[in-house]
Amino acid sequence: MGKFNKINVQDIKTKAEKKDIYLYNDFIASTGYIDIKEDDIMRLKKWDIEEVFVEEAASMDMQQVSADFDKFIREYKVFKKIYFNIIKKVKTNLGNYKNNNIVNINELNEIIDEILDIVGRNLNSVLQLFNLSNLPKADEYYIRSLNVSMISMIIGRAMKFSENRVKKLGVGAMLYDIGLTKVPDKILNKLGRFTTEEYNEVKKHTVYGYKIMKNSFRFEEEVALISLAHHELYNGKGYPRGLAGNQIHLYTKIVSIAHAVEKILKHKRISLSKSKTHEHKSTFNLMLEKNMENSKKDIFLSDAVREIIHGANTKYDPNISKTFVSIFTVYPIGCIVLLNDKRKGFVFAANPNFPIRPIIKIVSDENGEFVEDGETINLLETNQLFIAGVDKDNNFLEEVKTKILDTAEEK
Repeated sequence: MGKFNKINVQDIKTKAEKKDIYLYNDFIASTGYIDIKEDDIMRLKKWDIEEVFVEEAASMDMQQVSADFDKFIREYKVFKKIYFNIIKKVKTNLGNYKNNNIVNINELNEIIDEILDIVGRNLNSVLQLFNLSNLPKADEYYIRSLNVSMISMIIGRAMKFSENRVKKLGVGAMLYDIGLTKVPDKILNKLGRFTTEEYNEVKKHTVYGYKIMKNSFRFEEEVALISLAHHELYNGKGYPRGLAGNQIHLYTKIVSIAHAVEKILKHKRISLSKSKTHEHKSTFNLMLEKNMENSKKDIFLSDAVREIIHGANTKYDPNISKTFVSIFTVYPIGCIVLLNDKRKGFVFAANPNFPIRPIIKIVSDENGEFVEDGETINLLETNQLFIAGVDKDNNFLEEVKTKILDTAEEK
């Protein structure tokens, strides 16, 4: 890696033109190819970041990343089957509690072991699972529980947790919303506006969940607190106790971010399904979505990254936020990016130290027409191409998934 010079955040516009900008030598905050706005500078200040690093030399110590798209597809195919199988197991396990007040903790631990196994094999292929859209709507509660657990475990691994701590985090995250089983269905499924009493009853799911985790399942306090405090905010404006900063346990702060990301993933799944069938959202589901930074119809995984960046230091712990963004990156696995030559690329691998220069497969020509056998490009190895933005055409993204990802599974 080249030489780094330290500059003040105030001087980014004048001293960092056409250069990559880093935080702490390894986390990219922006790029010289994209105009830096005052909002970006204000956000850095909001994170209490006064200085950044600018790389002056062009030489780079590259971490080897697989640019094999076929391998990505093969592993994604395997992981997708495992993922759907895990959904069934989660549904059986958590469904037993909803119907019979029974959870098989041993089976739950086996599920956590399966998750730990796949996230340790090829994270890029695992991250593509979060872009799945054709999931059974009846299983949303179980999908949400699984996704929050997976995202939490991925963050925990990145934070160098021991395997035992990652498993504890995963179990607690899987059961974080177990308290909702004690809220009457007539409230959760209500289509009209909540009364004050109904809204307060919904908020009690955190307390119900804590009691279940602590008294029924006999979990340790740090695990049970995940259920109690996952709606607490870093700035102290959450509920039920209005905790702030380090008053909130580390596990809970991780799950809070995973929960926020899953809300956006759910919004995306529902938005896509609404194009096929008319659906009324319950008041509870609308409540889940109302605090999202980005509430427009077309939601992408990159919007989840943006939500966490915008909410760092207010809603979310800034250090955990940085860890999350370093994993999912500003151009997440599975998103479509627009290149400066007008072509589009499908992101299937990230360069860990250079997340703004991922590895892509070309999926359209310069006119935006789909191409099936496009070349694979590591943007870290070219100075001629760079990303101009994220493509927000959901129809094109679905076309790519259908013609490349789904077709590959049939071969």
